[in-house]
Amino acid sequence: MLYETKILKYLKYLPNVFMIKHLNGYVTKISLMPNNTVDCKKYLSRSGMTFNGCLKINGEKMEEVAGIYYIPMKPRFSLLSRKKLVRSFSDMKDIISNTLSSYGLTDSKLLISYDNYGFEAYDYFVKGQIYQFPLTFNQGNLEIYEVPPPKVTENLKVKDTRTLAVYIDDIEFSEEVHTVELYSIPSTSYLIYIRNPTEVKIKSIDYGENTITLKSDTYYLITHGESRENIED
Repeated sequence: MLYETKILKYLKYLPNVFMIKHLNGYVTKISLMPNNTVDCKKYLSRSGMTFNGCLKINGEKMEEVAGIYYIPMKPRFSLLSRKKLVRSFSDMKDIISNTLSSYGLTDSKLLISYDNYGFEAYDYFVKGQIYQFPLTFNQGNLEIYEVPPPKVTENLKVKDTRTLAVYIDDIEFSEEVHTVELYSIPSTSYLIYIRNPTEVKIKSIDYGENTITLKSDTYYLITHGESRENIED
């Protein structure tokens, strides 16, 4: 018999990429830096001729991987075309293996992001882990978590707002708050910063109206847990 366990980890800063497992069991992939992110969602059309995904290579070992990765540096190697190079995944694997062999990269640890048009190989990458943050509020699939501050805020596209619409929920703040819409697949997620104690009204067609108070000088993650995508570690 297998048992699910949780590891308690203290974070000083919010990771650049991470995953949230919602109360309903679905998982959302989130990034603070979408330009430095590889989303390893596997896709294969019914015909098998259109595809994309990721591989992790360690020496001669090649395995398919899912999840989300932070890639702070440009690819070690890229092979891209404006036209489809191949129409089968097996052919793409052969191209990747042959190319890495030709350039002496077979002994490297690499993350490969591929599709019909080519691939990119990264030698510096960090996988986003699943974290469990303190839950502040839950209503249906709407969840609000208290989270650590991001380490770098300069590249975040911050907006001051007093309202947010998250699916069927309308959120009203008693004063303006800093809001960042995050790269979030497949759900919608916002990072907000509360400067002063703020009253928040949450209105929903299904659940009516609730009012909560958020703490000052605190970051919160507002996210929605409804999803039809299965994300594996």
